[in-house]
Amino acid sequence: MRKAFCAAVVLLSAWLSSGAAVSEEPFKYQSKGRRDPFVPLVGQHMASRARLQDISSANELVLEGIASGAGGKKVAIINGEVLKEGDTVGNLEIKKVAERTVILSVSGKDYTLTLEEGGGKSER
Repeated sequence: MRKAFCAAVVLLSAWLSSGAAVSEEPFKYQSKGRRDPFVPLVGQHMASRARLQDISSANELVLEGIASGAGGKKVAIINGEVLKEGDTVGNLEIKKVAERTVILSVSGKDYTLTLEEGGGKSER
């Protein structure tokens, strides 16, 4: 029994050192029409998005989602941050969070962001 175990360890060591177990090609997820489960749903492109404190235009805002909390209070996910009615961050003020829209003010000018079917932003 001990000889068989030692032989198995030697064979395994030889196989691993030969590189047979290590793939040179990096793993690539094959989506087949589904989303990649390893990519976060919120904040996927945070590096390219402006921080809310630095916002100077509604064009820099991305409405990523709207969620309902306890008691039916709604919050908006904008540029990866969760905001509720009345929140103020820099030049941005959240005035109203509705079922599919957020009314907000940037530097005193009002805008409406609409949540599209696939997420994203539409501005009126």
